[in-house]
Amino acid sequence: MVNDLLSTLNFIFNVLWISKLLPSNLIQKLGPLSLVIVGYLVEKKFVGRTSIFSNTIAINVHVFYMNNAPWFLVLYANIGLLVGFIALMAYAELKSLQTWFYNASWLYSSVVVGLIILFTG
Repeated sequence: MVNDLLSTLNFIFNVLWISKLLPSNLIQKLGPLSLVIVGYLVEKKFVGRTSIFSNTIAINVHVFYMNNAPWFLVLYANIGLLVGFIALMAYAELKSLQTWFYNASWLYSSVVVGLIILFTG
């Protein structure tokens, strides 16, 4: 019984592990691909304030690790930090923001940020 369990665990960790199943260049793209998929499935009518915040963090981390990021991407990421912080503070204080803010926040939706990371990484 114990040998069967150990054999099964060995199989799972040595054969069915993601690093064994997928090429490394695809594994690197799983993060932005998940943003695109989740954004497509969840953000059909609006972008939540917590999503705005997490997406702006994602784009800033991506820009931080890029070598020679274009100035317009750095600007987009920096503006995103401000947008994300406002969204998070509004969420924490249970405040609703003005319509124009939510309309502008589509620029930081999961689909947009995921596609930017996917194509600039």
